[in-house]
Amino acid sequence: MVDAKSYVDINIFVYWLSGHPSLGETAQQWIKKLEDAPHRRYVTSSLTVYETLVIIAGLTGRSLKDRTLIEGVVESIRGLRGLEIIPFRLEDLTHAVELMQEYDVDYEDCLHLTAALRTGAEEMISNDRDFDKTPLKRVFL
Repeated sequence: MVDAKSYVDINIFVYWLSGHPSLGETAQQWIKKLEDAPHRRYVTSSLTVYETLVIIAGLTGRSLKDRTLIEGVVESIRGLRGLEIIPFRLEDLTHAVELMQEYDVDYEDCLHLTAALRTGAEEMISNDRDFDKTPLKRVFL
């Protein structure tokens, strides 16, 4: 039996890479699952990688011109064996607007929801309770 895909929300990567004082350990547990999982068991979008870069740059006071920062974050996420990074699509922009109305969730979350639904994900790995309003089962250890 093949496990259903789970979409990994941006907050997991931000908490992990920033060493968040209260949520970093939980994020680290998820990262371990991503490292140990079969190829493509977990999924996120290229938008997640970009947003993670923006947030980590802001938290650290570094710039998106800092090649070392960019390479470090991108390679950290790309190197997770069980994670598939899917491209963000143009149609995701309009589908997310439709999902905003359907689930009363903000546009950013609906962009991720669109990508998750497109891949057939059944779970959203996130501590963002807004995803409880969607058809995905939200899990966060």
